[in-house]
Amino acid sequence: MKEVISLPAAQTMDLIKKYLIHAHPHPRTYKEAQYMTFRKVGGVMDTLYSIENELVLKPEEQNIYEQISFLNTDIKERLRGYINERKYTFGFGEKEDYKFYILKIEKNLNHLPIPKEGNMQSHTYYTYNEITHGKREIIRESQLKKIKRI
Repeated sequence: MKEVISLPAAQTMDLIKKYLIHAHPHPRTYKEAQYMTFRKVGGVMDTLYSIENELVLKPEEQNIYEQISFLNTDIKERLRGYINERKYTFGFGEKEDYKFYILKIEKNLNHLPIPKEGNMQSHTYYTYNEITHGKREIIRESQLKKIKRI
């Protein structure tokens, strides 16, 4: 398991922060991670989230709310709000499965870390220590391993 996955999310950042929910088409090649962070334009990360739960749903199905009826009221309401608002802003693929992450704020990253290598358009992984240490420029987990070998 990886410690922290970082995802580009400039277009959905407001929804993530408002509902503490993130979703992407499923399946993806992401490795399981304990924490998640999202990069704004320029690669800035300001919050570290823990992942409380994961669900795979088809948000465009008519019975979407029946599919989540087993969840507690708070999570159900957050999911409903996220799905409804995203349908009218960023949207979903019509027949696609989506993996939904139920998030909890773990730590504010007041030092606003950015990737030393520049902002990538794909996911990347960091160690918990690297992202929370307080440095402005942080190094990806794969690069840290190379540095340690030298």
